[in-house]
Formats: sequence, structure tokens, C-alpha cells
Amino acid sequence: MTRKSHLAIIAIALAGAVEHADADVLYLKNGDRITGEIKRVWDGEVFIEAPYTDEFAVEMIAVERIESDREFEIELRDHSEVTGRFDLDEFGDMVLVTESGEMPFSPAAIEELDEPEEYFDWSARSDLSFSGSSGNTDTSDFLWQAEGDVKIGDHRHRVNLRFDSKSQDGATTKEQYESSYGYNFFVTDRWFLGAGVGHERDPIRRLSDRITLGAGAGFQFFEDADRLLEVSLAAVGVRENLAGVSGDSTTAAWTLRYRRDITSDFEVYHDHVLSVYLNGRTNNVADTTTGFRWDVWGDIYMNAQIDWNWESDPALGSEQEDITYALGIGIELD
Repeated sequence: MTRKSHLAIIAIALAGAVEHADADVLYLKNGDRITGEIKRVWDGEVFIEAPYTDEFAVEMIAVERIESDREFEIELRDHSEVTGRFDLDEFGDMVLVTESGEMPFSPAAIEELDEPEEYFDWSARSDLSFSGSSGNTDTSDFLWQAEGDVKIGDHRHRVNLRFDSKSQDGATTKEQYESSYGYNFFVTDRWFLGAGVGHERDPIRRLSDRITLGAGAGFQFFEDADRLLEVSLAAVGVRENLAGVSGDSTTAAWTLRYRRDITSDFEVYHDHVLSVYLNGRTNNVADTTTGFRWDVWGDIYMNAQIDWNWESDPALGSEQEDITYALGIGIELD
């Protein structure tokens, strides 16, 4: 055997060893074995991404043993939580390895499992939608929106920007500007305190300015690479100039944020803020956004959404309800 042949065999062996060292392994009860990267365990399924395919789910009841070289954050059936990795003992039985040592373990004991959160993480996205028509009626609809998140340990910062413009036969029918900044501090893994400031203008609806400043608390049911659900309740001070009249009010605001990957390329989402005026102006406000994003190439995605805005007491001459349908393209960075 030549020297080159020896080197090729050694290189292949080393590559296989490295691949195995970085992999998680599911040993199934039917004797099959799946090697890949475990993403999470949720709702009775373990999600794993293999080198030869996209992420897919396996029923936990079909799993006999798990082996991994990485640590996971694990919630057990008794609702206790532990951080550790999975290994096999000398008899091939599954054990859980933690700081305290190792102990016999079964996949059936897992309620939920996630990869440990990174100390620093960030993401940003921006998308725009445009539609128009000409002929009997000339119309133009333009929507640009962007959001960014930065997480440093227990601290999270979020910025949102939005510009929505519509015109018909040369006359502007909508010109809405929105911006907001929010800060969260996680006092536990799921509970957080929050504060934020926002600004909105919509001259067509005779809203010259609406400035909000509030603080409250929230609860995060889950957040990982594939899903997010959190709610918060806040007391918010509102200063607005509506139809030339300025005033101050206090509101209670309930916020919900939801994201879920249906597949590796398809995400659904829903956000809403429901505000009840407690004093000052008599008004209730609902702002909702519901839609989906579909990855089409690299960081580029298609976005389709429906925005619903409703006010119980809008400015005189303005409608209570405003609905926007948007279909566009965007980019996500992280």
C-alpha cells in the first residue's frame, strides 16, 4: 500500500471520528439508530437534524436510549429542571451525566429539552411589500418594517420600526409611522420585568403624535430556535395629539408574541397589543399582526401578513377599523 493510500485512510478515519464526536445518537426500540444534532424535545417528540436531511421529529416512545456529547437544559416529568448530557455505561444502558455525577436515566423521563441559551445572541430582519395598479384607478401600497433583538445574559433589547403608506389617484390615504424600544430583564428562566417607549404618527387618521412609556412584567412559556411564546402586562402612560387636541391617559396593555417553525423553511407568527384606557381619554385599542414567512434562498424570505387595527373612539371622521394585507420579501440576519 502506498504512502498516499495510508494518508487517505487516516484522513477518512479522522473525519469520521470528528463527525461522530460532534453528533447526537438516537437508539430506537426497533434497532435503528439515527445520528445527527438534537434540537429539542417537545410535545412527546424529539426533533433531530441529520447530515443527510432537514430537521424531522421522532416519537419519544420509539426511543430506547440517547447519547450526546453536548449538554442540554432538561425539564423532567416531575417539573424539576437539570442540565446535563446523555451517555451509555459499560453495559450499554443510558445515563444522565451532570455536575453531581451520573445516574441511570430513561428518555421517558423527559418532558422538554432545549439547547442551553447563549450568553450573547442577536437577530435582525427587514422586509418590504409593494403593490400598485393603474387604469381606471391608480393605487400604490408600500409597507416597510424592521425589527432587531439583542440578548446579553438576562438582559434583552428589542427595536421595531414600521412605515405604511397608501395612495389612490394621487391622494394619500394612509401614512403611518411607528417606532418602539423595549427592554426586558429575566428575573428567572421564564419571568421577566420590562419597560419600553414608543412613538406613532398617522396624519391621515388625524393622529399627530402618540408617545407611550410603560413598565410591567411578563412570562415566557418557551423560546428556542424553532418557537417562541410570551405574554406581558404593563401599565402605560400615553400622551397624544388627536385632531388638534392634546391629552394624557393611562392604559393597561396586554402583549402577546408567538412564533413557530412548521418546517425548517416555514414559520407562522402572531403579535398583538390590546390596550384599555383607564383614565384620560375614553378609548380601547387593538393592534394585531398575523402571518407567515417562507425561506426561499439563504437569508431571503417571503412574508405574508394581515394587520388589524381597531380603536373604539377614533378621531372624528376616521374609521374604527383599519386592515392591511401585505405580501413582500425580506432578509434576516443573526
